[in-house]
Amino acid sequence: MKRMLLVLLICLLLMPLSGFDLFFEEEPSRITSFTAEAAGGLYRDEQFLARTTLSLSLEQNHQRYGAIAHLAYDASTNRLKTGELSVSLLVGNLTVKGGLFTHPWGSAFTAHVVDVLSSRDLTDGFVDDLEAMKRPSAMVLLSSYGKNSSWDLAFKPGFQSSHLVTEGRYNLTPASFASAVITQQDTTSLSSWEAGGRYRTALGKLDVGLLYFNGHHPEPGFSITSFAPLAVDLVYTRHQLFGLESSLLFDPFTLALEGGFFLSEDAEGTDGSLYNSRFAYLAELSYTHPESSAFLALAYQGRYVLDFNTTNPVDVDYLASFNGKAYENTLLLVVEYPFLQQRLTTRAALTYHIESEGYALLAGLSYTLQDNLTVFLKTTMYGALGNKSSIYASWDDNDSVVVGMKAWF
Repeated sequence: MKRMLLVLLICLLLMPLSGFDLFFEEEPSRITSFTAEAAGGLYRDEQFLARTTLSLSLEQNHQRYGAIAHLAYDASTNRLKTGELSVSLLVGNLTVKGGLFTHPWGSAFTAHVVDVLSSRDLTDGFVDDLEAMKRPSAMVLLSSYGKNSSWDLAFKPGFQSSHLVTEGRYNLTPASFASAVITQQDTTSLSSWEAGGRYRTALGKLDVGLLYFNGHHPEPGFSITSFAPLAVDLVYTRHQLFGLESSLLFDPFTLALEGGFFLSEDAEGTDGSLYNSRFAYLAELSYTHPESSAFLALAYQGRYVLDFNTTNPVDVDYLASFNGKAYENTLLLVVEYPFLQQRLTTRAALTYHIESEGYALLAGLSYTLQDNLTVFLKTTMYGALGNKSSIYASWDDNDSVVVGMKAWF
């Protein structure tokens, strides 16, 4: 009950923009939608899976301002999640947006290496929606869109790290740290600010973007303060991203490229509690069938860590590596095909991590009974082709099959 009252209170706080109607002649448009999703299934270890999610979306749009509230309540875990709470002001071709939200960077469809404004949330493991695995954060965004170019500037008054799942099925805490006393670093103060910008331009069928970002590595490093009992302080590495994104359209194919150099505050790579500088890169080739809208994408993603240290067993880069390698490579494949005049859609996404031989397969069917009613079947599989340790192998028992229904009102 308290959570539902909180939802209503937030919505009431966002709606005062309707009072702006006194100053503007044009009547704003208001969109209110409610979504209910219920699903059930089984995990590989025969435990029952049940999920009920209620979502509320409120939007108000005017020629000079806008407001958005997206909230979701998971009844099975009693968890309230904020998708977006934001207010926008429009002045000419400039837009100023502030609040709690995500803003994507990058040109690829399957994954990104320069999408640094939001950190990850793997509370529910891997899902078939990149935006759903992001944590919205407090941000002020200034953007402008022209005929052939656009730019945006972002400022974040604090830093929100990737959500560290410490219990349950998707626990990411190493076994050696299970009983450790962990001290979190405060990242909500202005001293943890982040800022950056992106400029994009269109050159015929080629779109190119340049990016700069001064922020933090989303996963924490650590320093050991005591061995008996084991105690660690989590620390976050500040770095600067110098990045590039591009997409080349040659119907019906699209080639997307992303790359960046992350310059660490530990530029010499001498502090084992901080992440070193690194290169990250991605190439994706996608195909869209012009008549059926069938979609196929194949991507390669990798990174290379500079000044990699193999002599320090508690160096964070070494612990985050696979088999003590300074590099990491991943292949991704996504297929989507609609049938029956796009009422029935099949989707499959495969991630294969080369160094660990680990994989994650997500597949599903969805059928639209009515414009506001869809039924679906989804399956998720984690594992490894060999016996190497990885996040994919540790989630082996989280294989699942789920059936459900989603309705919009």
